[in-house]
Amino acid sequence: MLKHLTALAAVLTMAVPATAKIDSGTIRLLQTMEEYGVTVIYNPTDCNQGFAGRYSTKKELTVCYQGSPTAHDHDTVRHEATHFVQHCAALRRGRDAIQPIAANPAIRSQWVSSVLNTRAINQIKETYPEHHHQVELEAFASAAHYSAKDLTALIRQWCVK
Repeated sequence: MLKHLTALAAVLTMAVPATAKIDSGTIRLLQTMEEYGVTVIYNPTDCNQGFAGRYSTKKELTVCYQGSPTAHDHDTVRHEATHFVQHCAALRRGRDAIQPIAANPAIRSQWVSSVLNTRAINQIKETYPEHHHQVELEAFASAAHYSAKDLTALIRQWCVK
């Protein structure tokens, strides 16, 4: 596991174009998730099935990338880390599920709309089944809005080691 983190750290610190949104806190975010019991799996064979990452309530986070991680790959880690925080929030509320962190649907919807444009919101709704919409909208907005450092703080706030 540490070998994978070291390899990922090496490629994440390589020079990238100034316009890329590479998040210097991504390695720490991954380490924090592991400290809180998440198993991070890098590039398993089923990555060929067209997904960039996933989180399961078994506390497994899968990250799929090729070559040097891109800004999209960093975004994927933030997105999946949000699903972990959503899981932690649900556990605190007595449910072993992935549910939105923001319990108030009106406030959550307003926040998502302030972060994501209508086109992105519609694309998410077209891509995911309806029962996943609120969780995915919050996760996509979170990945766009928060830094890896912010998400590390949210993990510490919501999750239990």
